Amino acid sequence: MTFFAGLIVFICGIAALLILILLHKRKKISTTLAVWLAIVLIAVSSTYYVAVRVPHQQHEARLNAAEHYFINLPLYRTLKVQQPSLYQKLHQQYLSAVATGESEAQALEHLRPMLADLLSQRISYASNEALYRYMQVSLEQMKALRQQNSELCFKFLFPQVSGGINTTESLPVELRKKEGEALDYFLQQSFGAEHTGNALQGREDLGNIVRSLYGRWGSDLQLINAPAETGADKTKLCEMTIDLYQSVLALPVNHSAEVLRIILDGNANW
Repeated sequence: MTFFAGLIVFICGIAALLILILLHKRKKISTTLAVWLAIVLIAVSSTYYVAVRVPHQQHEARLNAAEHYFINLPLYRTLKVQQPSLYQKLHQQYLSAVATGESEAQALEHLRPMLADLLSQRISYASNEALYRYMQVSLEQMKALRQQNSELCFKFLFPQVSGGINTTESLPVELRKKEGEALDYFLQQSFGAEHTGNALQGREDLGNIVRSLYGRWGSDLQLINAPAETGADKTKLCEMTIDLYQSVLALPVNHSAEVLRIILDGNANW
């Protein structure tokens, strides 16, 4: 119920009480009846306030607090400046989730697919440092999930196959915070001209890494390109993927970023 509707109910209650007083003064109703009607009126008004108005106020306060939290997150402040229409879409989806009773963290979780799409669109525009930093955090997440179980690790790495994970349930708060900071930096450093790097050097570095990985994993390494295959070893896929990104991130930042662009653009051949 809106504030205006609540005000109308309050005014009607006052009017009804005044009518009772007037009727009593004109001897239209007895004192006993007037008292009982007044008690009923007060009881109804109290019930309305406790059952309707208070929950509404609490709901409004919760929405306001959630919105304040959202608009002050650095990631979304950056996005509001860079892509206002996308920001509004994310903002509305977030508030709709909160309105249904979800926590702020759970509501933010619904925005991850759109943020992942945005990340993919910006890879070729991101600075080497921004891409490197983001993937460092992503590697930390992979390792944290692997420590819990390989199923979570697999879902995180291949959401197109298994539907992804709920990071609010599976990753520690500090790691989620680091991801938000890394993504904010990524957006700040990927809004401009397309990156021009040394693709040939990237191919050479990737080739060296792949040869090294084949020495450890053999032909199983090819499974990274086919995670949806029936009977795929999820534990091995998780381990090989972590090994891959660990090897890439061990390179100097500029070299590492070139290799990451090839892999994340889906142009790597094993």
